[in-house]
Amino acid sequence: MIKRRAVLAPCVLVLGGFAFAQSIAAAPAREYFRYTRDVAISQPAKQNYLSIDAAIWAHARADLSDVRLYDRDVQVPYALSEEQAASSTEERVARILNLGVRGGRTEFDLDMGDGTEYNRVQLHLRATNFVASATAEGRDALGGSSGRKLSTSTLYDFSREGLGNNFALRIPLATFRYLHVSITPAISPRDITGASTSAQREAQAMWISAGRCHSAEQVRRTTRIACDLDPGVPVGRILLTVPAGIVNFRRAVSVNDPQGTELCSGSISRIRMKSGGKEVVTEDLALSFCTRKEHQVLIEIDNGDNAPLTVEKSEPQSLERRIYFDPAGKTAINFYYGDEKLPAPEYDYARFFHKEADATQAVMGAENQNPNYTGRPDERPWSERHKWVLWGAMLLAVVVLAMLALKGLTSGTPAEK
Repeated sequence: MIKRRAVLAPCVLVLGGFAFAQSIAAAPAREYFRYTRDVAISQPAKQNYLSIDAAIWAHARADLSDVRLYDRDVQVPYALSEEQAASSTEERVARILNLGVRGGRTEFDLDMGDGTEYNRVQLHLRATNFVASATAEGRDALGGSSGRKLSTSTLYDFSREGLGNNFALRIPLATFRYLHVSITPAISPRDITGASTSAQREAQAMWISAGRCHSAEQVRRTTRIACDLDPGVPVGRILLTVPAGIVNFRRAVSVNDPQGTELCSGSISRIRMKSGGKEVVTEDLALSFCTRKEHQVLIEIDNGDNAPLTVEKSEPQSLERRIYFDPAGKTAINFYYGDEKLPAPEYDYARFFHKEADATQAVMGAENQNPNYTGRPDERPWSERHKWVLWGAMLLAVVVLAMLALKGLTSGTPAEK
């Protein structure tokens, strides 16, 4: 039995060594990136940014986690930012006070809260099929005869025409404790069921092109537009351009894959109507997108029994992504990407990132193959890379055990005294 253990010991050691072999941790190194671009910095004393373009989307990871900036051998920390429109603050309920009719107009006060900032008030109304004018005055106390006039807004509901509604008051950013609202007789006190307030910043979303669309074709009551999407680019919307003279329409729109399967749907509209001496002008020609897998899509506009909608241009668009960084006096650095195994970086710069209003765009050169590219070494465990050795060792162990068992049986003597 002692001899048998001695023979098996090497096999056990070999198997154990294979089982516990560890992989090399994925770490950034410039020779592991497939692509590189030069970055020229004209204002090295302030915050800079780079805009992610179609070439980067095509060759970087989908989450951009393999993007790196280098100053020679040293990484330059950065923060990745999606240039969305500023979102509103948390919506707050505004208490309605003194609701009634005065001088033929519906009037009431809104308690906005002490010190609360707001520039949008959303009214909750039961009324339908109307156009009304609403004025808003800011007041520091209740009961005053007048306050500071902030704005006049047009409220409307076009349910009969199927053209939507607007119940929002838009005002300059204010902090008045009370907001006095006066509405033309189209709205009665019983139509007002509530109100809420929020503060919206005016930063606009930044959109960049994410593909190309072909000319529109008319198939019976449907306008069809085929679009090619840039590889890897996350499309956020498709913007349609309709001649300015075409007004008062609302059309259902669907986005389909090349096989005709619907991916998502929505609507586009433009309203320019007069009612009671007031004009309402609004439009929404951007169709939200819903997929990242397709390279081609087909837009279908349902015209119903109306004349076909004229579409001058259609453009897939993506929210711009930017890489913000501090050049720290440098006038040139290098941009690397294309390492499929590299995890996302962890920079203090990103944790404490603040976007400067005067940040300037650095210039990125053309995409080049990394001349020093070697690719990552095989980072699998030794046992995964040499499975034939593992199986050979297991087979050897089986053979040795079989031989020992056979020897014990043929000798006719105990294996161990």
